Amino acid sequence: MKEITMRVNDEMEGLIEELTKHLEGVEVVGTGELMAEEDCDICFKEAIMELRQDGVIRRPRDYGWIMAGLEQNVIDDMEGFISPQAFIDYMNQVGLDELPCRSTLSSAYGSVDGQWPEWTFWDTEELNEILRRKNVVVRFKSAFLRAKRAKLDRKLDTRATAI
Repeated sequence: MKEITMRVNDEMEGLIEELTKHLEGVEVVGTGELMAEEDCDICFKEAIMELRQDGVIRRPRDYGWIMAGLEQNVIDDMEGFISPQAFIDYMNQVGLDELPCRSTLSSAYGSVDGQWPEWTFWDTEELNEILRRKNVVVRFKSAFLRAKRAKLDRKLDTRATAI
């Protein structure tokens, strides 16, 4: 027997469960949210820690690029923040320290123009710096998804051994 993991939106969950009742040899072995809010928080923190360790986050303003990326939904599991202070509060809540001040974050966030990944910045025209800023978001997204994949794999392994 094979196990297939599916992700469906909330509206489809009931339909899929009902469909499996009519398919011989098919059973639903688990339902529910795979990524709880606290899991998302852990993935966020792990991603930031990885970027710090790798030297991707070099300046306090670099958090502004991440905030702008989240606002533009570069991470499906996370919503944007209503203010720089809300973003700082969130980072503090998940256990991060050495955070930027509100004015630094606001200034960085405010310098971004356009939609990801076609950002321009009103405060620089230096191509290497523009690329570096965009790459902060690329690396954050990669680190977040890597942490999420590891967390989901552990959950699925736990479910498989419980069956």
